Amino acid sequence: MTDTAEPVRFYFSFRSPYSWLAMLRIEAALADLPVRLEYLPVFPPPNFPNDPAAVPNKLKYILLDTARIAQEYGFPTQPLGAMDTNWVRPHAAFIYAQDYGKGREFALDLYAARFSRGLDAGDDGVMADVAKAHGLDAKELLKAADDEGFQTRVVLGMIQGVQEDSIFGVPLFVFRGEPFWGNDRIDWLVRAIRLAHGLPVVDLKRDMLQPLDR
Repeated sequence: MTDTAEPVRFYFSFRSPYSWLAMLRIEAALADLPVRLEYLPVFPPPNFPNDPAAVPNKLKYILLDTARIAQEYGFPTQPLGAMDTNWVRPHAAFIYAQDYGKGREFALDLYAARFSRGLDAGDDGVMADVAKAHGLDAKELLKAADDEGFQTRVVLGMIQGVQEDSIFGVPLFVFRGEPFWGNDRIDWLVRAIRLAHGLPVVDLKRDMLQPLDR
């Protein structure tokens, strides 16, 4: 789509397995629609009150749920080597990669390192390997991960999310001010875009079990 296409803001986090699943699907889901994605990396602040990792049974379910979905998508999963890292660093590295037109590619491979291989997404070696795989300067990307300017850009995106979009979790998509939370809401996002542009959708009043976006 051209730059005149409507924006869809996509808030994601390398901490979130559901963000990984959404990242795998979203480009294809929106490919034929008059919109463009704006990728906004975020991460939970310390003592985040809605942290699923603080509820053991919830975390256990999330890992089970995302593993079975990923398997059906064709992607293996491994147990996480570390639940957390210094999250601002990989997200600042993403901003660097995005500046060079490689944001999505970098994100997908860093997600794969975390969830398919069980590696630490904030580890310098892991980030450097992903950078090199996509022709990025690994040394410069690691400098960006620790650079105040790149880290500030991540924080400013998070502030935008809170102030403009009332973000409370990820993945979160925002289209014309309307939020859609979760990998399982991508179909509803597609439906909203199609309706907004006068494109046909299934009449769910007649058949609730049909796919939403056709």
